[in-house]
Amino acid sequence: MKFTSSLKLKLIYVFRINDKTHQGCLKIGEATSDNEDIWGLQPNSKPLNEAAKNRINQYTQTAGIVYELLYTEVTVFNEKGTLKSFSDAEVHQVLIRSGIQRKTFDTKNNANEWFVTDLETVKNAIKAVKEGRESLAQGEKSIGKSPIVFRPEQLEAIDKTKKQFKKGNEMLWFAKMRFGKTLSALQVVKDLDFTRTLILSKPPVIHVPIALKSTAALRHENR
Repeated sequence: MKFTSSLKLKLIYVFRINDKTHQGCLKIGEATSDNEDIWGLQPNSKPLNEAAKNRINQYTQTAGIVYELLYTEVTVFNEKGTLKSFSDAEVHQVLIRSGIQRKTFDTKNNANEWFVTDLETVKNAIKAVKEGRESLAQGEKSIGKSPIVFRPEQLEAIDKTKKQFKKGNEMLWFAKMRFGKTLSALQVVKDLDFTRTLILSKPPVIHVPIALKSTAALRHENR
């Protein structure tokens, strides 16, 4: 006979849909996971993201919705030796009591989990719930600080560069002009937590066909 636990671990997730209708809005939802290894994982860990995507896909794929997952976090936490948990509804209430506007879309599923806010404010609301606070302080409500939306080719360059820097200290991007090399390089710097960074750039002077490609060389000094 096989015994299994009826307790499923929960996690909270935040995502957005990058279209005109959902501009400036974030969805804060909740998912469960059968994977007991998610205990103690840091926010945005791969297993958490996979569990969130499995849940989100249940109500977005049939509608052909393309979303961007921004944040995941286990809802169980340790406070002075005592395990506690929180729900997405508690986060919603903190946002509402803090004057954050709820946005209702004409959808059948989870239409009341959208808010006109940014990621930093939502993360502050999660923190407030865990600290037992009912609302946010004025300084915890930010404006316009949602993450930059990177295009697929930019995300690919960022990911390949981070992998390359684990085994070497140079990376060459062969990218079209206006690719967004500086912005993508800054994301690499942020993700790898570099302490010293030098980015050299100059205003483009274009006297050649637009199909001409430029190169960007990234170098990381291991000091």
